Amino acid sequence: MTVVERTNRSVTVRMTIGRWERMQQLEKAYQVARAIIRAKNQCVNAEPMDIKQATAFIDSL
Repeated sequence: MTVVERTNRSVTVRMTIGRWERMQQLEKAYQVARAIIRAKNQCVNAEPMDIKQATAFIDSL
């Protein structure tokens, strides 16, 4: 990867297509991991439900 231009607001780089695609995959994986962590935290903080409450909640979705 070669830095072509650098300003106060942006950086322009030159890289191979394979490396670019790999970076895109890593970014998507990072976004999925963050969503999983947020969901896990919601599960930990959620109040317990019995079967009727859970069914009613699912039906409301």
